[in-house]
Amino acid sequence: MKKNLAILISDDFFSDYSFLKLNDKYNLFPFSFSESKKFNSFIVKDANFYSFFDFIKKNKIEFIFFAGKVKGSLPFENLHSTAKNFLSQIGRLKPEEIMKKIVDFLESYGLKVLPQTEVFKEEIAEDKVYTFPLNEQEIEDVKYGFSVLKDILKYQIGQSIILKNGMILGVEGIEGTDEFIKRIGNYVKDFVFVKGCSDDKDLRFDLPTIGMETIKNIKKTFGRVIAIKAEKTIILEKEKVIEECKKNNIKLIGIK
Repeated sequence: MKKNLAILISDDFFSDYSFLKLNDKYNLFPFSFSESKKFNSFIVKDANFYSFFDFIKKNKIEFIFFAGKVKGSLPFENLHSTAKNFLSQIGRLKPEEIMKKIVDFLESYGLKVLPQTEVFKEEIAEDKVYTFPLNEQEIEDVKYGFSVLKDILKYQIGQSIILKNGMILGVEGIEGTDEFIKRIGNYVKDFVFVKGCSDDKDLRFDLPTIGMETIKNIKKTFGRVIAIKAEKTIILEKEKVIEECKKNNIKLIGIK
């Protein structure tokens, strides 16, 4: 018998992909913080904890999965008193810390939070060259890129950087990966795109992810290399991504 699972969704491909991935194994109950154009979801208005737990209890939900994106500005909006009290206990409003506290809180109430690494076993990046080998300068850029990214991740600024010939061209901000690539593509071609997460990343939510949209934007902006953190990065539609990279001479590599 299928178990009941609540899935946080938003109107993006990752939510669509996750929904289809989980649909065969679980009875899915989508929820969101605002109205969805794609899903008939339960809306947790103003992040009201009372209404959310009513939703959980009413539908006898045992599992929860975080697929959808939560706006970075949400903690600064007009929230329900339950959410305000929760945030006040956390102190610093760092997205990673907020999500970790929320996940721990949900699990303390008996909900099992499915790790993204468990759901996307086939899509997790491996330590390998997926398309074409890197030249010496590209290898140096990737090494340097990951060393810089490791420092940046301490401050939870972003999961991606772009560089070329040892020069850092930009760091992903609140705009997200795709808009970040477009921004840097306005200035430079043949760049190296590096994406990853910290060694102690909580595997239950918000793992770095690339997919066909990423490849499309790298192609449009004439990027040359995509280097991702092996074992902690999701490649959506992996075979399509690899084929598209090969077709457009984009070097795709996973680094442990």
